[in-house]
Amino acid sequence: MFARPSRFLSVAVVAVLAAACSATTSPAPPSSSLPPGAGPSASAVPSSDPSVPPAGLLLKVTSEGGFINPVATLAALPIVTVYADGKIMTPAPIPARDPGPLLAGLNVRDVGPEGAAAILGAIRTVGLDKPATAGPGIPGDAGTDVFMTVIDGVATTSRFSGGGPGGPGVGVGGIVGAGDSGDPERAAALDLLNRLMDPAETWGATSAPEAAYAPSGYRIFVAPASAQPDPSAGPTPVRWPLATPLDAFGTPAVPDRGIAGLRQGVALGADADTLTPVFQAATTLTTFTSAGKSYTLYVRPLLPDEAGS
Repeated sequence: MFARPSRFLSVAVVAVLAAACSATTSPAPPSSSLPPGAGPSASAVPSSDPSVPPAGLLLKVTSEGGFINPVATLAALPIVTVYADGKIMTPAPIPARDPGPLLAGLNVRDVGPEGAAAILGAIRTVGLDKPATAGPGIPGDAGTDVFMTVIDGVATTSRFSGGGPGGPGVGVGGIVGAGDSGDPERAAALDLLNRLMDPAETWGATSAPEAAYAPSGYRIFVAPASAQPDPSAGPTPVRWPLATPLDAFGTPAVPDRGIAGLRQGVALGADADTLTPVFQAATTLTTFTSAGKSYTLYVRPLLPDEAGS
């Protein structure tokens, strides 16, 4: 049984990556490389052809604030990401099991350049090419949806409080009223978000089936296990497979989300290939060992616009 991820889920989903309190801090330097290990699944869509630069970002929608522990956002993915070549990326459904997978999945569908042009037209119609901060809403309860567009090289950010996917009058989790502020711009922005998340919406393309996305790298937050409530819980610890030990991986995370010693970094290339099967087999309770110490990892795939940073 599968379910679409909520914008309030942590560790393995959706959510927020260009927003404050999210995992969207500027990418840290990659770790040192080792010979490549097992690569991504052959059934997944390649993240990119290395000889072709990724298409530019057109729209990214994230979530910030609300009643959620900042630690829960470390592995969160954007609600939706759209690229200028017509690729639309959304978090994949989460398997209904406990513990859940360590690594969140992403789905991608390609509506092509004409579909991207249609989305751009919709962005302009809604007014997301101009900054806006809408309300009222209930930011303390439902948080804020952050729409960032990049048009002609100009980035524009609009924030709509108390929102979330769900049609007019229906907010996150089907709560009537959370999406009904009486603000037409906000309602139009959420309607656009719903269309972008709808796998049946092709934006004029003949078809745009969803496929799994195989990332070219990962953003990784490393927390000393002693900072966790129960570091002994979970499956058998897994040995960290890279040459760089976890206590030296990346750089110190700022802010540290209340976890002393929290670090962040990215893994690309051969390092990402080595880590892919390890992360795919791990759960949110998996503990990693390195240089005689134990750590908890928060991992999410890098998006195409992030992998080259």
